[in-house]
Amino acid sequence: MHTYETHIIKESMCDCFRRLKLQHMFIMMQDAAYKDLLTYGCGRKSLLDKDVAFLLRRSVVEVINAPRADDTVVVGTSQISLQGMTYTRDFIFICNDEICVKASTQWFLCKISDKSLIRPTIQTISYSGDSVGISIDNKPEIPDDRGEIYNTIKIGYSAIDGNMHVNNTEYVSWVCDAPNAISYLDEGHYSFDIYFKKEVIAHDTVDLYQINNVVYGISQNQTSFIAKFK
Repeated sequence: MHTYETHIIKESMCDCFRRLKLQHMFIMMQDAAYKDLLTYGCGRKSLLDKDVAFLLRRSVVEVINAPRADDTVVVGTSQISLQGMTYTRDFIFICNDEICVKASTQWFLCKISDKSLIRPTIQTISYSGDSVGISIDNKPEIPDDRGEIYNTIKIGYSAIDGNMHVNNTEYVSWVCDAPNAISYLDEGHYSFDIYFKKEVIAHDTVDLYQINNVVYGISQNQTSFIAKFK
């Protein structure tokens, strides 16, 4: 991988099984991605100064053996490809010299002020040989049986990030609170796929639904995200 970052897993980052929470994996991936972008001279602050941000559209995570509290974990990342307006970026988590988590993600560049997508303007390098081999083609879908609401979230400012919308880690936290999510998280090895369709901003209300292994959110009569465990 092109860039690496080392973490010591704290209790506050873990669930009731002392395993690293899925949303903290997303935080660590996000931080590693911006560290990698900094090597190209386009770190988080310089992007914000230009009213530009990377928008996560899709993430597929394979948890092979979730790290635990007090473990030392190395997170590696590389940009794998740039096709049209889509940046594909992969990640690995290494613990005890073994890959314990791997993920493939897709991102777009957007203008923060009006949320419009913009064509790539950042000079980066793709390392196709660093691909973790996860297919990211088929998006999760809402089943015909739309399931039942398990929670309704009123968005406050504590959930809003520098891009002025709900950070992707918040969505992951909502999904992990779904009634049957524990049956997957308890195993310590699972796959997780999330597709972000419509951003959620301050004062929005999101109805959260679950049907079997699929969780999704509806805001202003539109689907905001769809996630799937397996």
